[in-house]
Amino acid sequence: MLTENLSKEVELSRINIFDNNHDFYSSKLKKLFQSHGYINYKASVVDIESKLIISNEFRKLEKDPFSPPNTQRFRRYGNALILPWEKEKKPIWLPTTKNNEGTELSGYDQGNNNPEHGSIRYFNALSEQVKRSNYLNKIIIEDYNLTFGLDEYYLPIYVGIHFVKLTSTCEQSLGISSPDCFHQDGEPFTFAHLFYRSNNIIGGENYIAHPSERNKRLEDVNSANIYSQFTLKNISDSFAVHDSSVCHYVSPIKKIKNDQFNIPGERWMILIDYSLTKQKI
Repeated sequence: MLTENLSKEVELSRINIFDNNHDFYSSKLKKLFQSHGYINYKASVVDIESKLIISNEFRKLEKDPFSPPNTQRFRRYGNALILPWEKEKKPIWLPTTKNNEGTELSGYDQGNNNPEHGSIRYFNALSEQVKRSNYLNKIIIEDYNLTFGLDEYYLPIYVGIHFVKLTSTCEQSLGISSPDCFHQDGEPFTFAHLFYRSNNIIGGENYIAHPSERNKRLEDVNSANIYSQFTLKNISDSFAVHDSSVCHYVSPIKKIKNDQFNIPGERWMILIDYSLTKQKI
């Protein structure tokens, strides 16, 4: 069953929405997304200026204050709105808040979907420079255009943007994502874009599975329920999930044993999720 599921990935992995006919491939990719509940594809090419800005942002990421002491996870977060009724859509960035030290923060509420955290978490906010970068604003709209059912909504769409860096300095030092199990995020759609992966790591393998495997460790999952297994290796390698259709997991990264250079292994990801807003009375 796993072999059959992985063979389906060949069709998905050939799709590049930035081939010569953008509209055709984007439409085909969207149909595959609706049909499978996930896609593994190549996203937009990063322009040089954005690459420099975003790389600088990743280098400055602060330690995730909610990560366990033995993990090496760094993170910043930003949030925005998209107005579905606008012809020319663009992210409308939301203001940040400040802590007692004056550090700008953005709040992330995942509800009860993360078994490791049960309430809103405040992360260091994305910088204003990276929020203005062409590539980030571009992929936010390109990702939104691959979602389905949101365009008909009568209220703004909430967008969460996560910059997450995992590092590993040795075999015993793992870079672990949260949560460290098969999970659903709670947001209707989540997109994941690789920005950088160093050559001195193993791991960081992505798995897509049936929703019944939610909250299970990899060793406990029924292999027949794994739809796809793949590793993002190059910049703009991407995948997306329709949250109610599947669950997903990424394995920890680990620096290779005989790496001759004293350089940490790293994996940089841009995660973008989309949720409905609602009127509260």
